[in-house]
Amino acid sequence: MSQPALTAQMQRLESRVGGMLFARSGTGVTPTDLGSYVLSTARSVLADVDEMMAGIRRLTQAVAVKGAIRVGGPPGLVVPLFVDSVAKHVGSAESTIDIDTHPTELIRKVLDGKLDFIVLEEMPGFRTPLPPPLRSSLVLSAPMFVAVSANHRLADSVDIDLRDLAEESWVLPPVSEIAEQLALQRACTQAGFSATIKYQVSDSVTTRALVHQGAVTLAKPMAREGSGVVIRNLKGTPITQEILLVWHQDSPLVGVAERAPASLLAAYAQLVDTNPLFARWWAEHQATPPTADTGRDSAP
Repeated sequence: MSQPALTAQMQRLESRVGGMLFARSGTGVTPTDLGSYVLSTARSVLADVDEMMAGIRRLTQAVAVKGAIRVGGPPGLVVPLFVDSVAKHVGSAESTIDIDTHPTELIRKVLDGKLDFIVLEEMPGFRTPLPPPLRSSLVLSAPMFVAVSANHRLADSVDIDLRDLAEESWVLPPVSEIAEQLALQRACTQAGFSATIKYQVSDSVTTRALVHQGAVTLAKPMAREGSGVVIRNLKGTPITQEILLVWHQDSPLVGVAERAPASLLAAYAQLVDTNPLFARWWAEHQATPPTADTGRDSAP
């Protein structure tokens, strides 16, 4: 932590408690009486919190020990297909699915023992940080496409150059959900322009309506055409999406993690035909099952 950031944080703490926590001098800082009290009490409180969280994990993970599979991830068919595959591996008849577009919320639920596995759709260079207890496997890295109206001037193009979209208005999810905006701006900067993000929209129905009216958006690998919207390849593949499988190192299902990434990849294989562009890419690259890692991501 930098000195200015540390100073600012200490000032916020002192403002919160209503008094000086440290006495500052030319040789450094020492705790005041108030600071010594807060420090000793905080250590006791944090120890109680740690014990409480450990108890929560024991209770919630007890469900998994009995055979239930709990998986979280983004909207779509991939998570249900993955859950079914993993359930067959462990002989479980019970499974729960938690659909959430916010990676940070999914990560928190794995940390708290509420989910066994989560599927994350991430952008290279802008991944959501994973706390040390979590393990992950890079299951797939696939191209992002572009969606435009069927009446768009570039709708008949086989490949669209990103630079040809320099004057367009974009509609993308908020940065708080996924870093598509950051990945797009990085690619546009490399192409010599700055993208205009006119709309920040979370749901696909509104996004499609705006694209139909003239906006453009990034399309995920398995995005479908229809309702006046067409999907086109971006020349040179300037933007990709990474699919990660994440689990807790202390999960009762940690033994399943060795085969789980391959099961997730197989789920994607069942859906490649939803987008002919993705199907063609899949056939050309012959995606192979990844291996579970022991702390770092492993690519297929």
